[in-house]
Amino acid sequence: MKLLAIETATESCSVALLAGGEVIEYYQHAPRRHAELLLPWVQKILAEAEFKFSSLDAIAFSRGPGSFTSLRIGIGVVQGLAWASDLGVVPISSLAATAQTVVGQGINSTLVALDARMSEVFTGSFSVDSGVIMKPVSKERVCRPEDVQPNGDNEVFGLGAGFARYPALQELSGSLAGTLPDTWPTASSVIELARDWLGHNEPLAAELAQPVYLRDNVAKKQQTGKGQEL
Repeated sequence: MKLLAIETATESCSVALLAGGEVIEYYQHAPRRHAELLLPWVQKILAEAEFKFSSLDAIAFSRGPGSFTSLRIGIGVVQGLAWASDLGVVPISSLAATAQTVVGQGINSTLVALDARMSEVFTGSFSVDSGVIMKPVSKERVCRPEDVQPNGDNEVFGLGAGFARYPALQELSGSLAGTLPDTWPTASSVIELARDWLGHNEPLAAELAQPVYLRDNVAKKQQTGKGQEL
């Protein structure tokens, strides 16, 4: 399987390529630099692997939840590349991709809390299925940090910047097995989840590459200029 993956849901930005069973990745924690980095990385990673778009099976992408602006940048690039190359797309949750980054570290149960701004977090719980893939065990939602609750597993690890930025989650960390606040979704974890997804689904048409914001009023606030941009 040959997959290109793009991840731009948060302050980090990454591109990864699966080819010949190996993954090449470019990653940087680079707030507000997604548009600058993304396309040069895509071109560089394909050149490094001596690949053409026509040889890819699909493009996987982080569909959110996350930053309104950076999601638009990433998904715009995904749609353009997919249309131009007649490729299907694979949507992957940014929360699941965050959880997937710790597979292999002996962590089997996670509570993800990404900073959603406006004094809220994007959150969801995940557990390892068959020792390889993080599967959701709760519905993804956006809420106040005070409303975040672990799933009852004593071995839950808290992941994401929310645990560093909100006092309520710092207090909650005492009831968790540990916290890793400097954990971000990556394109390589998107690839792992996309491979699993493609075991049960066909790639979607390019026009179905759409963001998931969870917060219904984000687009309206962006258009009117009201509210704080993610």
